[in-house]
Amino acid sequence: MKKYLGTLVAGMTLMAGLPLVGQAADTETTTKAEVELIQDDTNKDITLDQAPGVSFGTEKITNDSKTYDAKNVTGDLKVTNPGNTDGWLVQVKGSKFMNADDTRELRGAALTFAQVNATADDANNISKAKAYKVDITDQNQIIMDAEANEGIGKFTSKYATNEVSLLIPAGNAAGAYTSTLTWTLGNAPS
Repeated sequence: MKKYLGTLVAGMTLMAGLPLVGQAADTETTTKAEVELIQDDTNKDITLDQAPGVSFGTEKITNDSKTYDAKNVTGDLKVTNPGNTDGWLVQVKGSKFMNADDTRELRGAALTFAQVNATADDANNISKAKAYKVDITDQNQIIMDAEANEGIGKFTSKYATNEVSLLIPAGNAAGAYTSTLTWTLGNAPS
């Protein structure tokens, strides 16, 4: 009788503990956090917001070829992409350096923009853009771009004075010369 009573008590104790074990498994659940981003119809285009101008100041003419750093770079290269995923590019080209009445060319002049960083204006931006070194010619060349699904947000390439240079070969006459730079925003090639 004692043997059966001990087994009965042990069995009842075991049965009483089972519901507690079953409830412990129901202490976890999952839910979702959701967001939908939509394009603003009034602010949906990628824009070229700013492009740099360059001044090399006044220099004494020499009998040797010489490369000058810019004295002043006004403005940065700035692009805003409010959420388009196609990718974009900025190209630049320049005219010949000519005097005011277009009668004399600064022959062989070579304007160069060094490679700098294309940096997101928002430090938390996770997309990327790239900038490239460009020797300016009369043909469009890519100076900054972003691949598809990148370059979303605001991006800036800043050029310090020592990152823009002008090679003037020997044999040119004194005078004031100007080149017109044309900056063009377009879609990245697919």
